[in-house]
Amino acid sequence: MFKLKLPRNFNKMTLSEQETILVNNLQNLYILEKEIRNALAKIRGGNKFIAVEVSRPDEALLKS
Repeated sequence: MFKLKLPRNFNKMTLSEQETILVNNLQNLYILEKEIRNALAKIRGGNKFIAVEVSRPDEALLKS
């Protein structure tokens, strides 16, 4: 299950700051949904989906 990640003091932020954070979270969800849909399409199309595992989390940040 996806858990919404909100920064500390979220309730004390202005409405525009809160909106920015929530919009960013929504955009991340759309990206995740697109990746999952593409993986499902590949599998349903008869091709094997190969997940790339990153052994170091900082390496993933460097690649993106």
